[in-house]
Amino acid sequence: MRPPERLATRLSVSFVLLFVVTFSAVVAITLYYAQRTFQTSIDDNLEGLADTIDQRLAQPGAVPSQVVEDVSSAAQFIQLLDASGNPTNLSSNLLSAPLPTYLHSVPVEHIAFHTFKSRNTQFRMIRYPRLSNGNVTGYVIVASPTPEVDDAVQSLGVLVIVAGLLGMTVAVIGTVWLSIREARPLKELTELVQATAASNFEDSISPSNEGSIETRQLREAFSHLVDRQREVLARERAFFADSSHVLRTPLAVLQGDVEQLEQGVYGKERQEVVAQARNSISAMSRAVNGLLLLAREHETAPGSSWEVVDLTALLEQHAGAIRVAAPELSLSADLTPGVEVAGDPHQLSDLFASLIENACHYTPAGGSVEIVLARTDGDDACVDIRDTGIGLSTDDAARATERFYRGAAARRMFPGGSGLGLAIAERITELHGGALALEPRPGGGTIARVTLPLLG
Repeated sequence: MRPPERLATRLSVSFVLLFVVTFSAVVAITLYYAQRTFQTSIDDNLEGLADTIDQRLAQPGAVPSQVVEDVSSAAQFIQLLDASGNPTNLSSNLLSAPLPTYLHSVPVEHIAFHTFKSRNTQFRMIRYPRLSNGNVTGYVIVASPTPEVDDAVQSLGVLVIVAGLLGMTVAVIGTVWLSIREARPLKELTELVQATAASNFEDSISPSNEGSIETRQLREAFSHLVDRQREVLARERAFFADSSHVLRTPLAVLQGDVEQLEQGVYGKERQEVVAQARNSISAMSRAVNGLLLLAREHETAPGSSWEVVDLTALLEQHAGAIRVAAPELSLSADLTPGVEVAGDPHQLSDLFASLIENACHYTPAGGSVEIVLARTDGDDACVDIRDTGIGLSTDDAARATERFYRGAAARRMFPGGSGLGLAIAERITELHGGALALEPRPGGGTIARVTLPLLG
């Protein structure tokens, strides 16, 4: 049989079963100990009475028949036996029905108890041996009816069962109510999650104080999950939108170059078209590599393409290229010789090319860009790229490496940017175990600082 599917039903059924098992065990133990307690009390009374009879019979001049009559009562039946177990004296209430005298498997010199039934009445009996110098001289048998004991035990059992049934009824009703009450927030949360998924995560899951702390924590976890999913979807939309924007310009340029080549341009003009097409392909390749690098957000292990990279030579190469590409800027390079790091040479080249080009793009003509490479006391290579450009506000500096983020001043000065360059640069730095920091430069401009662990 399949278990019930609803939480309230499962809790109720489980509680009832547990209650029945526990209650049955408690009733059985209670009735057993009640029976034992009552029986022990009767046995103690019988033994005390038999001991009293034995002591009185041991007195000089005691008449057994008189002792029996004096001690017996309407509820006490007394019988005396000789050493062979033959009746010698009976109380007057036993003249028509002597008590049994034989107890199986009990040594004759030991006290023995026995329960028997006579004339639809249950009796409890003791056989008490009378000893003299270690020898049995006779027995005292005392019996007492015990119907009140059975009635008391039965009454106690009925009382316990009735109380248990009432308690179980109240407990089951309370369990069902609590189960439904606790399941309601879960049902509401299920409906909210389904509605949020149907709305493509446009709807939010607001916090709630209803239900248990586990239910509230689950609701809060779903709320964070929905918020995170909404951010991921928003970034994906922006990612694809900006990716198309990044690739649109070089593709348009490349298409124009191909059309010119189809028209049959020759000589120097052909060389310029080919060079322009090559630059467009290079720009698209860099953009695609950067986008793929950002897409592999959770890859942190070094790649198989790592090798020893001479950081000094790499930065000198970029500095020389910028001097040719941006003659209107004053570029200086203060590079410590022989600085080597381990990494992917192509990624590191893209990293510093992006930072240096950023500095040149946002520095007006006549400004300066300075590249400084030094070793730190912590066995790191530190590269500072300092410019005298438009600078960064405190908020821009904090958010500059976010994907697609561009400050207002940057958008005005260079509207064609995608906002991915610094995000890609930070990702490359992290993959190489380093850190990228951007901060305003005193007097105007920006400092981009990259720290990378030195080789060895």
